[in-house]
Amino acid sequence: MKKIVIALSALALAGQAAQAEMQSPQSARHVLSLDNVEITSLIDDVSIITGYTFILHPDVARTRVTVLSQAPMTTDEVFQVFLSTLRVHGFAAIPAGKGVYRVVPEQLAVGEAGVANAGPNTFITQVFSLETFGAVEAAQMVKPLVDAQGQVVANARSNSLVVVDYASNMPRIRDVIQTLDQDDRTDVRTLALKSVPSREMAQLLTDLLGTRNGNPVDNFEVTSSPTSNSVVIRGDGALVERALSVASELDRAEPTRDNLRVIQLNNSKAEEIVPILEKLAATMADQQGPADTGTPRATIAHHPETNSLIISATPDTLMSMERVVEALDKRRAQVLVEAIIVEMSDDTARELGVQFLLSGTGDSTTPFATTNFSRSAPNLLALAGALITDGDLPGGSNGSPFTDAALSSLLGVNGALLGVGGQSGDTLFGAVITAVEQDTNSRVLSKPFNMTLDNGTSSLLVGQNVPLTSGEVLGSANTNPFRTVQREEVGVKLEVTPRISSDNTIRLDIFQEVSSVFGAVGNTSPDLILSTRNISTSVLADDGEIIVLGGLIEQTESTQNSKVPILGDIPVAGNLFKSEGKGGTRTNLMVFIKPTIVRDREDASRVTARSYNYIRAQEIMRGEDVDVSIDEFLGEVLGAPVLDEE
Repeated sequence: MKKIVIALSALALAGQAAQAEMQSPQSARHVLSLDNVEITSLIDDVSIITGYTFILHPDVARTRVTVLSQAPMTTDEVFQVFLSTLRVHGFAAIPAGKGVYRVVPEQLAVGEAGVANAGPNTFITQVFSLETFGAVEAAQMVKPLVDAQGQVVANARSNSLVVVDYASNMPRIRDVIQTLDQDDRTDVRTLALKSVPSREMAQLLTDLLGTRNGNPVDNFEVTSSPTSNSVVIRGDGALVERALSVASELDRAEPTRDNLRVIQLNNSKAEEIVPILEKLAATMADQQGPADTGTPRATIAHHPETNSLIISATPDTLMSMERVVEALDKRRAQVLVEAIIVEMSDDTARELGVQFLLSGTGDSTTPFATTNFSRSAPNLLALAGALITDGDLPGGSNGSPFTDAALSSLLGVNGALLGVGGQSGDTLFGAVITAVEQDTNSRVLSKPFNMTLDNGTSSLLVGQNVPLTSGEVLGSANTNPFRTVQREEVGVKLEVTPRISSDNTIRLDIFQEVSSVFGAVGNTSPDLILSTRNISTSVLADDGEIIVLGGLIEQTESTQNSKVPILGDIPVAGNLFKSEGKGGTRTNLMVFIKPTIVRDREDASRVTARSYNYIRAQEIMRGEDVDVSIDEFLGEVLGAPVLDEE
């Protein structure tokens, strides 16, 4: 029994010693010794050592590997040996989450290479931008250095390389690209021209030496400087020397032979450029020295049909004028100005009135007493007159003017009407109570917009032309009357002049007006009342920014009381001798503006498609069957394709 206890104690001590050894730093070292085993066995051992989870491609299981090591390795070293083993056999491990890797063939791993370096045996992607060396030629020279499954893609437009390879091979590729991209063979030379304009010379050299088989030549560039009439040539030394020789030969032409230019304008109007050039020619003539007094003055004309300038002058004057025309004849940007007008109003009104009538008819001695308020309807006196005269006039009630007045008064009633009346003998009596409460909410949204050139003025009017009386004249003895009428434009007006600055901010000179016909001055007058709201201001806004131009928040409350003196002030009972009306109006008007710069065809297509698609969406949302849709109309009438916003 004691021997068993001693044995168990020894086993426990041995277990504790083994556990202490596992927790020591030395226990974190491992030895791999695998000879021609299935790769799944290696993956199983690495998974136990590292704690990682591996997902295998079907082609992985058919591979056998041999890994032999004598020196103990840490966990990280074991994982790097595992990645190197995969690389030798054409596989790679791709991270698929925390502690999870996918083991796939290299050709599949190349397409998922990231930009972060996760170890020397992982695929990474790097982009190299070249300054002097051509990207296509560099790709051909770098391709042999890349792994068999790696890739090299050249982008000639941006002159850059995209390389996908193992991280361990990337430093060598980087050193080779940097060596190729040195600017040792690039030469830069400047040539001042005397006879030929620099822009013409630059275009000529580019067409002659800068292209080969229709493709641009690498490492060759010609830039013109109109201010000094010079060309700057940059490129391979031999090619630069050849270009300088050609340019010098062309510039030896006798300048006095060429004193006439015909310049066709693309964007500006020729008649607007002529006064500018005439002032320039006069200034240059005043600055001439005594030796040049015999030189003829410059002659400038324009041809409206072809929008061209015809200039006859000395070569120096011609050159200066060409620079001015080139600077002025540029495509001007456009600005789409969208105004958003929001008007919300809330009108409330409340009326309460009491009318009564007591009167005698015929020989009755009943006194006459009544209350009648102009704000209340119907008119109690008109009702009483219709009641008295009903049937007394020829034709019955149809011929009584009191009846017609009573009907008109009843047709004007709003709200609730309570009344009682009648005739007892020769005594006529009646009472009417009217009550009404009105609440009107309105919201008006409008979005006028127009397109205009930079520094150009455009206007937009959507409305009506309303006639307004401006005067009336009667002849002698009130004969031959006639009236003069003045017409006024009423609606939404927008006038804007945009000016684009160099930092894409836009100065807007804006006049915005919203007007409408409020109504007639009175029931008997034909004159009209116009409601007008306008804003005239100058603002600064960024491209595509919405800013507020101005607005009005107004609240008006009014109370009107009509009562019988003294009797209307009696508590409670005084309500029978008065009419009370209360009203309130709240108006909230805001005007916003949004400018959008349109510089090229793509910008114009985008803003056009946005508005066009809005109209198309409205047509679809209504769900009505129309004979011709807007798409069909655009295609058949204008012969244009359907617009789509990108």
